[in-house]
Amino acid sequence: MSSRTAPLTATPRPKIADVAAAAGVSVPTVSKVLNGRSHVSEATRARVQQALEELDYTKRNSPSEPGLLQLVVNNFDSPWVLETMEGVEAAAARLGHTVAYTRAVNATAENWQKLREPSSNRLDGVMLLAPRQGSPLVELARTLNIPAVAIDPEGSQGLQIPSVSPASFSGALRAVSHLLELGHERIGIITGRVHSPGHGRARYAAYAAALHEAGLPVLPEFVRDGDFSIESGSRLGGELLDLPERPTAIFTGSDLQALGVMNAAAQRSLKIPGDLSVVGFDDIAQAALTSPPLTTVRQPLAQLASMAVGMLTEQIEQGKGSTAALEVATELVVRGSTAPPR
Repeated sequence: MSSRTAPLTATPRPKIADVAAAAGVSVPTVSKVLNGRSHVSEATRARVQQALEELDYTKRNSPSEPGLLQLVVNNFDSPWVLETMEGVEAAAARLGHTVAYTRAVNATAENWQKLREPSSNRLDGVMLLAPRQGSPLVELARTLNIPAVAIDPEGSQGLQIPSVSPASFSGALRAVSHLLELGHERIGIITGRVHSPGHGRARYAAYAAALHEAGLPVLPEFVRDGDFSIESGSRLGGELLDLPERPTAIFTGSDLQALGVMNAAAQRSLKIPGDLSVVGFDDIAQAALTSPPLTTVRQPLAQLASMAVGMLTEQIEQGKGSTAALEVATELVVRGSTAPPR
């Protein structure tokens, strides 16, 4: 007499709804925990985490289906981009996904359709880093029915996919207010209204609002538009520092531009912060390593990445998208590059 063993069947991967039922909470509550959002009590968060572990939610049941997510970037030569990539990879690993990276020029309908075919590396969803308004990639993802999320888009109005962004206006407002509180009245700005219409304009608007609140005029000769690079910071910072009556402080729309301004000051034998205070925006790793260390507005890149991966996972799990636009608070980090004017 022979015995036969019943064929093994793959255990279905648990859904967010399964986790919610096991923890005795709602699906949105589980989503908040996965996305790293606040407004969840510690007791509830612990129950959700326990359910995630018990259901083995963070691991995919079949190693042949790694759950590929693709991060689409405009370029790879920015420290801000690289730090965002690290955050995405760490968050994706926690949820059992693998991540692929590509430049926007290579994100085509043909490539995405190939990746969506049944295979061991089937594309589950895409994250678009800093897409501009009207980006064809947003419409392409919608046309191909690919779950998509925008990280730090150039404006979320009418984007038609969910997004997560840093609070540009409030961050810039705090930076300029810091300089005003130190006693500076001649404050220059190097932003990027043309290069980055969304964030550049928001940071300029905050600059103008802070000066207006302090009863100071916006002087056109103190305003420059750059492209967020070290080169533009050095060149445009040099223009500001060569004015007959130069600014005593400069706020820049990125840390790279701030590094350029510091270089321009050194070339003119100006001391920071004795002769010039400088504030950046981003808080890339190099900001703490300059001499003196750079005062800057910290973007919570790891939190942005974690929330984006969570939002994308939610779309994949539930099979439907949204147009939610979340904004994450920024933080002013005061270091040695700012001081009262002489």
